[in-house]
Amino acid sequence: MATATPDLKARILEAARKQPAPTRREVVGRVTATLMSAIAVPLLAFIGFGAVRPGPRPWSLIIATAAGAFGIALAAVWTAFGRSGQMVGRARAKLLAMTVAAPATFVLWKLLWSGQYDGMTDPWADRPGYRCLAFTILLAAWPFLALSSVRRESEPTHPRALGAALGVATGTCAAVLVDLWCPVAHPGHLLLGHVLPIAILGLVGVWVGDRILAIRRN
Repeated sequence: MATATPDLKARILEAARKQPAPTRREVVGRVTATLMSAIAVPLLAFIGFGAVRPGPRPWSLIIATAAGAFGIALAAVWTAFGRSGQMVGRARAKLLAMTVAAPATFVLWKLLWSGQYDGMTDPWADRPGYRCLAFTILLAAWPFLALSSVRRESEPTHPRALGAALGVATGTCAAVLVDLWCPVAHPGHLLLGHVLPIAILGLVGVWVGDRILAIRRN
């Protein structure tokens, strides 16, 4: 690789000096707008695709499963996106533990409550889960990109684990909306349509972590 000449280095430094650094208010405003869009975009898509669809489910079941799923999603986002007061973010072990625990807890919570109502875990022959798989990934796509952009080139120690955690966290958030949209709680459907997309997002997150979240070294 060619070495930069002193004149080129001087011009680069001069250009950097002329480029004004954003103020703290500008940074906070940009981050806030990005995070708000990460909430608004999937909500609008959820409404556009029909919003809550109770089907044969009683409202008590819908509220119970959604409340639990929402709590799991909040814990996942807090673990993945927060730094817990540390400059280098959370430990790799905590991030990896969340990537496993969030989808597992979500499906167990869904099955636990649905199993208490007659017929709620029965299979639906015409709904194996492919639409829910695609819908989950669709709803999670922009929040995943938004959170990744906010944390761009900020992870010095374990970017792949962070990327996987962000993918799983946003996938779990999307799963909350898909749970409100989908009345099926058969185990096979849940694994294919609700848990598999979270796992896919986690795997994509490994690549995102390596390419986007890692601090680049010259």
